[in-house]
Amino acid sequence: MKTGKFVLVPAVLTLALVFFLSAGVLQAQEAPAAAETLAEADADAPIIDEEVEEILDYSDYMVKAYTLTPFYGYFSGAVYLENQEISDRTVLTDGASDIIGFDGEVLPESRDTDHYQAAHKEIESGPAYGLRIGIYANDDFHLDLAGTYATGKVVTSMLYTPDEGDPSQNVRMQVDEDDGYSMIKGGVHLGYDARPATFWGITPKLGFGIGGLINRYTYLEDKTALYLEGNFGLTANIYKNIDLTGQVDLTTFAFEIDELGYSNFVKYTTFTVGLSWYFDVVPADVRAAHQAMLAEMDN
Repeated sequence: MKTGKFVLVPAVLTLALVFFLSAGVLQAQEAPAAAETLAEADADAPIIDEEVEEILDYSDYMVKAYTLTPFYGYFSGAVYLENQEISDRTVLTDGASDIIGFDGEVLPESRDTDHYQAAHKEIESGPAYGLRIGIYANDDFHLDLAGTYATGKVVTSMLYTPDEGDPSQNVRMQVDEDDGYSMIKGGVHLGYDARPATFWGITPKLGFGIGGLINRYTYLEDKTALYLEGNFGLTANIYKNIDLTGQVDLTTFAFEIDELGYSNFVKYTTFTVGLSWYFDVVPADVRAAHQAMLAEMDN
């Protein structure tokens, strides 16, 4: 009987071990099949692209367009020294009547106060040309970088009295000149295209700006100054992205006068005509959608 018990126990343990090993083999066989099933499911799943292209709106473009405008025109010049006639009560001190010539020396005529007085210094008109680069922040407002170069002649004239006792015979005559004068001007302007005021296809333009200018002579030192400028213009489209523009610039600045020891306010007027090339930065489809939205708002 004891022998039968000892035989039964190993038999039971052997059956348990066989069962355990069989279960492990079955699980090992099922694992690859499950992995293959998951792999097939992943292959059938749609591929998701993490880099999705961003669609930009009109407002997302900081700069909407550029314009390039070469121009040519007329520079008005100005009178920057305008002395009055000497009256009977005027007291002249030594050197008070001296007028500096364009070679840097005192004009001898200015010391002959019995026959010469009331000196005027004038920059005569001449051609002007330059370039404007416009940067559009939206449809109507733009920032312009503008430069102008003008040439002319600067002259000094004085009132000549042939007979000291007869002022009725006074005549103004030129006593000095410099034909090498030039004006260089450059600055930043804020402009507005008044599209709501468009008439007959012509759009008015308004602007205001600041900058610096240089008055250059042949021998005298340059006269530099800061200026304020207002401008008005008209523009009309003539072909695709090309516009014909006309503009008037009124420039005001303080001109340093050697004879006076202080500055006079002087104004230059410049009339120009130019061609403006329009370079659109916004893609055509975005521009079209924006125009359609504006048209819907107007309706």
